[in-house]
Amino acid sequence: MTSKHHYEPAPKRRPAFQHAIRSAEERETSRDNDAQDNRTQTRSGRRAANAARGRGSAFSAFLGGLGEILITAAIIIGLYVVWQLWWTTFMVQGGVNDQINAFQNQNPTPTAQVPPEHRLDDPPPVGDVPVPEIYGVLHVPKWNWMQIPIAQGTLQHEILDLGYAGHYVETQQAGEIGNFALAGHRRTYGNNFRRVDILKPGDPLVVETKDAYLVYEMQSFEIVQPTQSSVLLPVPNQPGVQPTKRIMTLTTCNPEYGNTERYIVYTEMKYWTAKDQGKPEILWDEPVRN
Repeated sequence: MTSKHHYEPAPKRRPAFQHAIRSAEERETSRDNDAQDNRTQTRSGRRAANAARGRGSAFSAFLGGLGEILITAAIIIGLYVVWQLWWTTFMVQGGVNDQINAFQNQNPTPTAQVPPEHRLDDPPPVGDVPVPEIYGVLHVPKWNWMQIPIAQGTLQHEILDLGYAGHYVETQQAGEIGNFALAGHRRTYGNNFRRVDILKPGDPLVVETKDAYLVYEMQSFEIVQPTQSSVLLPVPNQPGVQPTKRIMTLTTCNPEYGNTERYIVYTEMKYWTAKDQGKPEILWDEPVRN
C-alpha cells in the first residue's frame, strides 16, 4: 500500500524591502496626520487668540471712549462753575457801577461838614415806581462799603441777573411802616448778598433814595425753606398783626454755593437824614466813587 503525502504550498512572503517601504509609508502618513492635526490646532488657537484680542480691543476702546467722555464732561462742568461763580459777576459789574453813578449824578448829595439831623418822622415817600426802574442804592459798610442798585421788582433776568437788589412789589416801600423786602443773588451775578452771614446785630445798612438816607440796623437772621413766604409779611412770620416798625428784610440763597434754603436778615430803621444836608456820618468814611 503505497502512502501519498499531500503538501500545501507555503504562503508567499513579501520581500523584506517591500515591508520596509510599507512601514515607511505608514509612518509618513502618521506624521502627515499629526502635522495636519497640529496645523488645525494652531489655526484654532490663532482664531481663539484673535477673538480674545478682538474682545480685549473692543473693551479697551470702550474704556478709552468712556474716559474721553468723562474728561470732556469734567472740563465742561469746571468751565460752567467758573462762568457761574466768577465770570457772571465780572460781566455785570460794569453795568452796576454805571447804574449807581447815573442815579447819584441825577440825585446828588452835597458835601457837608456837619452831621445832618437824625429824624424820626416819616421820611419822604418813594412814590410809585415802575418795574424794573432803579430808584435807590443800598450801602453796606460791613461789606467793604459795597453799594447795590435797588430796582423795583424781582424779575430774574431784568433785575437780579443784572446785579441789582430787587424790591418785592407786594411789600412796603423803603421808609414805610411795615416790611420793605429785598432779594439779591448771593454767589453769582454780582454776589450782592454774599456776605449776609457776617452781619451782626447793630451793623448799619443805609438805603439812599432821591431825597433821603434811611439808616437801618441789623436785628436778627434766620434760615428758612424757600416756600416760607411769611418772611415777607408786614410783620415777618406774624400774619394779621398790624406793623408799627419800619423793617427792611434781605432775602438770598443758602448755603453760599447752593439754593436749597433761604437766608433772611431782618433790620429796623433807626432814623433818616435829608439828602440836601449831606451824607449821614455813618457813610463819611465811604470811599468816593470814580
